[in-house]
Amino acid sequence: MASITQEFTVKRSKPFFCALTALAFCSAATAQSGAATGPRTYATLGYTVGGDVLVTGTYSNTGEAFTLRAGQGFLAMVGVQYPLSDKWSGQAAVGYHYDRTHGDGWNFEFTRFPAELMVHYALNDDWRVGLGGRYSLDPKFKSLGTFASQGSRRLSASPGAVLELQYMLYPLRTSTAGRGAAGGISLKWAQENYTLKGVSSLARDGQHIAISLFGYF
Repeated sequence: MASITQEFTVKRSKPFFCALTALAFCSAATAQSGAATGPRTYATLGYTVGGDVLVTGTYSNTGEAFTLRAGQGFLAMVGVQYPLSDKWSGQAAVGYHYDRTHGDGWNFEFTRFPAELMVHYALNDDWRVGLGGRYSLDPKFKSLGTFASQGSRRLSASPGAVLELQYMLYPLRTSTAGRGAAGGISLKWAQENYTLKGVSSLARDGQHIAISLFGYF
């Protein structure tokens, strides 16, 4: 068993990703075309940390604390990347973001389906930077088992911004001759807020940092 506290505080949404994404795409569109090739499949798997507390409590048998946060969990995404020039590329991806804390006979879960639209710029063969927007579809907080009486809640997400730094362990080649699989390690920052549906004044900050492995195929 465990004792729990659910927490929601007032925050303001900052849906500025539209302007950032538009600016990035305009910059990419003006880049000189180079040896660009067709689209590639994109896939990534990682873990995120951050965000406000959704639920907190202590285990009654050990006295240890547990928390479930709005920006934490395992993240898997798939999508399409399209080179726009030698240096610029556009990318669209959707995924599954999941976190869970549990005990003997009970679970708390937070799930959402993020969609991201980004552009990336290659600084060189090893390093790439990205900018874009993120929107999480169908975010849900679930209370299961012993604490099912606490209820499950559907949340609403605000649009947010995404910044990414990629290190290419296997460099991305844009020429047809060098078009093999590519991939590396990603460090990504994302900003978004969640609110209880129908109660817009109650919000949780879902801002987080993700570290992931990714590949282009």
